[in-house]
Amino acid sequence: MILNRLRVQHFRCFRNPVELSGMGLGVHVIHAPNESGKSSLVLALARALFDRHNTKDRTIHQLRPWKTDLSPRITMEFEAGGRRYKLEKAFLDEASSLLEEWTGARFERVADSLNADERVRAFLNSGGSLSGATKLGQWGIARLLWLNQVPERQDLPALDPSLKGRLLEAMGIAALSPEEQTLIKAVDAAYCQYYTPKTGKPTVGSELTRVEERIQSLTENVTHLLQRKEDLSRNADSLADNRLRLTALQAEKDGYTKQLTDLQERIQEEERKEQELLLIRKDAERQRQRAQSLDEQQRALLELQDKATKQETVAAQRQPLLLKAREVFHVVEGAWKEARQKLKAQRDAFEKVEQRLERGRLLEKALGLQEKQHHLEGLIKQGERLEAALKNSMRKLPAGGLSDAAVKRAEELERKLLLARSRLEAQGTEVCFTAETARTLEWEEQGATHEYKLAKAEQQRFMGVTSGELRIKGVGTLSVRTGADEVCKLQAEVDKLRKELARRLHEQGVRDLPGLKTAWEEQRAQIEEQKQRQGALQAFLEAASVESLDALREQLRELAGELGTVAEQLSLSLEQLSAQKSPETESLSEELKRARREVKLQEKAHEEAEARVREAEQHQRTIALEQERALQAVGTLKQTLQSQLEALGWTFEQLGAEVAKAAAEVRRHENMVKGLESGLPRPEARATTQRGKLQQALEQVQEAEKTMHARIIRAETLIEQAAAEDLYAHLCEAEEALELEQKRKHQAQLKAEAARVLRTLTIAWQEQVSRSFLGPIENAVHARLEHVRGVDAPGRLQLDANFADAQLQTGAGPKALDTFSWGTQEQIQFALRLAIGELLANRGSHPEPQLIVLDDALVNTDALRLQRALELIEAAGNTLQILILTAFPERYRTLMGAKTHDLLALAQSP
Repeated sequence: MILNRLRVQHFRCFRNPVELSGMGLGVHVIHAPNESGKSSLVLALARALFDRHNTKDRTIHQLRPWKTDLSPRITMEFEAGGRRYKLEKAFLDEASSLLEEWTGARFERVADSLNADERVRAFLNSGGSLSGATKLGQWGIARLLWLNQVPERQDLPALDPSLKGRLLEAMGIAALSPEEQTLIKAVDAAYCQYYTPKTGKPTVGSELTRVEERIQSLTENVTHLLQRKEDLSRNADSLADNRLRLTALQAEKDGYTKQLTDLQERIQEEERKEQELLLIRKDAERQRQRAQSLDEQQRALLELQDKATKQETVAAQRQPLLLKAREVFHVVEGAWKEARQKLKAQRDAFEKVEQRLERGRLLEKALGLQEKQHHLEGLIKQGERLEAALKNSMRKLPAGGLSDAAVKRAEELERKLLLARSRLEAQGTEVCFTAETARTLEWEEQGATHEYKLAKAEQQRFMGVTSGELRIKGVGTLSVRTGADEVCKLQAEVDKLRKELARRLHEQGVRDLPGLKTAWEEQRAQIEEQKQRQGALQAFLEAASVESLDALREQLRELAGELGTVAEQLSLSLEQLSAQKSPETESLSEELKRARREVKLQEKAHEEAEARVREAEQHQRTIALEQERALQAVGTLKQTLQSQLEALGWTFEQLGAEVAKAAAEVRRHENMVKGLESGLPRPEARATTQRGKLQQALEQVQEAEKTMHARIIRAETLIEQAAAEDLYAHLCEAEEALELEQKRKHQAQLKAEAARVLRTLTIAWQEQVSRSFLGPIENAVHARLEHVRGVDAPGRLQLDANFADAQLQTGAGPKALDTFSWGTQEQIQFALRLAIGELLANRGSHPEPQLIVLDDALVNTDALRLQRALELIEAAGNTLQILILTAFPERYRTLMGAKTHDLLALAQSP
């Protein structure tokens, strides 16, 4: 298929119509910046060729221009099968499809609606999609020839039976006959009865799986029956044992019951002794708590008495320390007052020096300002002289002035006048007559007759005429034709130019052209002088860093105001200021620095003295506070001790006697508890403990008795049930059925194995047929890859029968394509498209040119390999139509004979 014209409207970014025309065989470079619609153009071509016009898929709705309800419309003219067609297709609203064929004079309708869609898809061996938009794998031959910007870009195009048949036909290889295809289908059907084609596992519901399921079911049944048979034997054996165990358990239960009756009296006696022991223990615990409380109270009172004694000792120790701290405070306070007086005196001296320095700096600033004022006044006078000279030179120039254009125009007029005069002289013809004797002449000039009387030897000239007659009486008539047909026009042009030149010279106040040039030269000299003066003024202003003299004057006014302010601060007039000498600010600065250092030293000494005063005062207050707190603590502790003794109603001696009495009572009760505990047996030997053990053993015997009863009943029930069901007969029947099904399984396995072997043979046969057309394709791809990558580049492409898998055969063995770089992968994809396109265009029973689409196909290829790829593209352009879509048109400028289409310019054109 060859594309001749493509028009896209209302399609994604193409809201307005965009048309590619004048296309055909050869290379076409369609370039535009990124996101300008190059890939959308290819997508529009694919949607027109492969999608049904009435598709309402969401993918088709996304083709509308953003935020519009416009319906995509595509028109294309193309050649297929040696004929020329036009396809007009509209999607969504007012969807339609119309296919027309060129009859030599015009396009005539061939098919419309779904019929048109089907015929167009048939041109490219595309089955299309039954519902929704077509996927990339449904694009037929275009899937083999187009390299689009899609996620599947790096995947090889897979072959379906239709495409494989087209390649076989191009290679000149006969496809399988109908009988062979029928046989292959029958073998596949027989294989599918037993195994799944993809995994090779047994098919669900096949004879093989059904037999296997029946065998498994019968095996489980036989196993179940055998298990029941074994259970029945074990139940019969255990029935007698369980009856013997039941008799022994009943005797053991009677023994435990008799022992429990004998323990009842011992239990009552032990409970009475335990109750008495519990009461004595409670009395002992009350006595122990009372003794502990009295002991804690005695300890607390003794602790208060010790604390009061310690606080009295602390208060006595702080008195001499307090006296010493007061003496130190008075000494430090005197030193601090002396340091404060010295600091005040030093600060006064520093302020005086600082005032002298500040006045000196003001005076120095005023003298500097006065000097700047004199400098600015001098600059202003110099600038005024330059400005006056410039104005004087400007007054010398005339009001209107001569321009270069006026002089050149006058020179041009004079040149034209001289040229016209020379042409007039060349066009006119002179007639000269000399009389030998006195004659009377009649001369006809421009239709008018003039009479001339000539004496002997007199001469008459006639010139600048177009025609005339000279009649001489007594001689005859002489006719003259000069050929000066343009004399009148030339004369009029000469007069016009002369008047124009005279007018222009009069306007400039001169008589002739030399006078005009002299005036112009004088004017140029005056202009040059003006430029020099203006340049001098500008240089002066630049040196002064101002834009005009007014700025200098403004600076002078500001400087005068600042100088007046400083003089006012100094309390001096301007005359007095001029008489002042420059102050010695450096010496004053040094003196100020010395004074500042002295002030800092005094401030440091003052701060240190003040810190010592605060420290001594704080030390004195701390000692006094500690003494006061100790005395307060003594009074508080003694008062607390006395109040607690009064609350008890005892003295220290009475409290000690009560503590000893309570301790003796505690010891008496503890002895009573020990006497009662010795009369009771150990816990593990008591009757209650033995009773618990006997009851637990009795419960275990009763539970075992119940279990034995249940086992006996269950065994008897199973034996009766097996006898009723005729278990042994069922077991024999199940074993016979299992053996029969195993024989059927063996037969089914033989059939399945035969079907598998036949399918293996047919697959090997089909692969052999497929390899017969892969060889030429691999050779064609390798030749182009070798040209692009170079002879030394490793790897030869190996394809499988459906292009589903591909590898590069290298010295280290075959490697998958995704293990190589992006550049190598895209070069392989490019070479494959080019090889298949040229094979379809040149071989087979119906070869025809093909359309190759390369959408940014070589973006990861270096410059050298790109140039080699362009050589292949240029050679293939003789038999193929190659559409290159790129954002870098400069990469393809070396292509000979390539047509360039600026997509951005086409989109912006009306």
